[in-house]
Amino acid sequence: MKAAPKEGLPLTDEMDPQQLRALLTKYQNGEASDSERAQVEAWYDALDAETELTRAASDKRAFIEHYWQQLAEQIRPSTNIRAMPIGLYRLAAAAVLVLGIGLSWYFLMNAGRETDSGRLTAQTGKLELVRKTNESDQPIRVALSDGSVITLKPGSQVQYPSMFTGNRREVQLDGEAFFEVTKNPERPFLVYANGLVTKVLGTSFTIVAKADKPTAEVVVRTGRVAVYQQTDKQAATSDMVLKPNEKATYFLADRRIVKSLADHPVVLRPEAIKTQFVFDDTPVAKVFRELDDVYGIHISFDEQALVNCTLTANLANQPLSAQLDMICLSIGATYQTKGTQIQVSSRGCP
Repeated sequence: MKAAPKEGLPLTDEMDPQQLRALLTKYQNGEASDSERAQVEAWYDALDAETELTRAASDKRAFIEHYWQQLAEQIRPSTNIRAMPIGLYRLAAAAVLVLGIGLSWYFLMNAGRETDSGRLTAQTGKLELVRKTNESDQPIRVALSDGSVITLKPGSQVQYPSMFTGNRREVQLDGEAFFEVTKNPERPFLVYANGLVTKVLGTSFTIVAKADKPTAEVVVRTGRVAVYQQTDKQAATSDMVLKPNEKATYFLADRRIVKSLADHPVVLRPEAIKTQFVFDDTPVAKVFRELDDVYGIHISFDEQALVNCTLTANLANQPLSAQLDMICLSIGATYQTKGTQIQVSSRGCP
């Protein structure tokens, strides 16, 4: 791992340590903008491993001492802090802060990965564990013994038993994958990923849980899934249930799960596409109800305010966000997402 930041990253020129701490807090809480997230992730990319690090807890002291020594080289030119150039002081402070939080995340994430592997091994007993890594630049399909299929994205890895036995089907994921799970109410399907457990009976969903990122995400396409923080207990202490087009984001730093709308909602009734999205002088209230039905997302609006509003448009082959933009633009309305719902505000039409 490289202790020094990559050349060109704006670690010190534009912000002091307090500003950096505030930015990292926003990132951990899911409140950072796209540009802020990109900036933080660029800093952490600067800490990429030159060689694969062992995750054994016994190596923690050596790991810290090794990279602290590298960091000390950045600070050592001046022993008098008051005489230290302000640019160098900011570099040292920012580097210490970034490395400190980076180490916390590193050991938190890898501790979860160790627990995942241990749980999987304990459940499968002497059965062979299969480890599949997608080293290509295209998704690959992985077939499981129960008929379930995993579409594994590039750079991702999945572990699973060669044969599922007992009353649970368990898989460990590092990276991103789309799951199509064969229904079996008697044998729940569980995915362990970065401290988050996804429990299903039979459905399809996507999980994004990369070991070097501070969050894990589950997005449901069909059916329902329960998500919960992984603990030493066999069962969930508090399940959060997700429906189609809903997403759960797990923040590892403060062990918090937030439910929201999927970033890119999909049509849940594909057979309706050809007949649904073409409107000719259609009452806007009816348009919103049809979108609600097709996407399975509740759209709230003041029906009385929209009583005189109609829409003539072809919204086919457009994502939901574009469809809502076009509708609201045509009637002078606005909309916002609140949790897993969409709220439309309008003064009405003359």
